[in-house]
Amino acid sequence: MEVYRVTKNSPKWLFAAYDYARTDAFVFGQDIPITLEYASDNPIDDEYKAVVLIHDNKPVAGCKITFPFEGVGKIGRVCVIREYQKKGVGSKLIEEAEKWINEAGIFRVVINSQDRAQKFYEKLGYELVPQVDPRFYEDDSYAEENSIPHDYIPQKNDLGFSCVLVEKKIS
Repeated sequence: MEVYRVTKNSPKWLFAAYDYARTDAFVFGQDIPITLEYASDNPIDDEYKAVVLIHDNKPVAGCKITFPFEGVGKIGRVCVIREYQKKGVGSKLIEEAEKWINEAGIFRVVINSQDRAQKFYEKLGYELVPQVDPRFYEDDSYAEENSIPHDYIPQKNDLGFSCVLVEKKIS
């Protein structure tokens, strides 16, 4: 399996590979409308970071990395194509993302996850951060207007899942 670190200046095919994995995993695999899946994407900027896994010349997984606050790395939009799920690819993807975050001198990682993936992240050493609204790490305008909320109660959305926040200290 080949691991690629994607930045603003990466070849276009790597961006397409990541979008393919997202579309397969979320749009086809979970019936998330494509307009919703890509609605919050921002233009690619100097801070853009993603990890893409390629196997046999085919994209199989990807995730984005951001640094929402000083000392915090965030792994987001974690996706593994349906054909490769439950085969260790997701664990490899998270391991590679954590390496990149750690190389930046960051030791705290958060992931805003669907509740149905919580157990997967717990197996990788992440812990649920109950009562903290994951939107705090997703939306800059939300964070600017609010202190870290400690009264969040997850609610299922129209797609049948709620979002939770998991966290891990890495070294």
